[in-house]
Amino acid sequence: MKYFFLAFRKWNDINGRANLKEFWYYTLFYFLFYFLFFFIDDVFINDFFLSTGEFVAEDFAEGGILTGLFFLINLIPSLTNAIRRMHDSNKSGWNLLWALTIIGILYIWFLYILKGTDGDNYYGSPSTA
Repeated sequence: MKYFFLAFRKWNDINGRANLKEFWYYTLFYFLFYFLFFFIDDVFINDFFLSTGEFVAEDFAEGGILTGLFFLINLIPSLTNAIRRMHDSNKSGWNLLWALTIIGILYIWFLYILKGTDGDNYYGSPSTA
């Protein structure tokens, strides 16, 4: 949980590095909170049980107010965390633009799971978080 809040403390810091633990724990808690807010939106805010009384696929197609706010609040911390993760692999944050291509998504995921460089690199010393 501390890594989730660490991303918010470093929301405007694209310098430095984010190690594997820092990046993946942030990602884990991001998705846990996202699904929690999605569930709250569907059950309580969107009157999920009052609309039809049963589970239908159309009810899951829309997000809600909480989900949208959560996404907007986490947009910049997510990007800066991803940029710092690229720096840990000694790659520029501009490499995230590869995600706009189909094959580039695989390259980005490869960089996300790649162990960072040992010792100092062009982007600084390893993260101590």
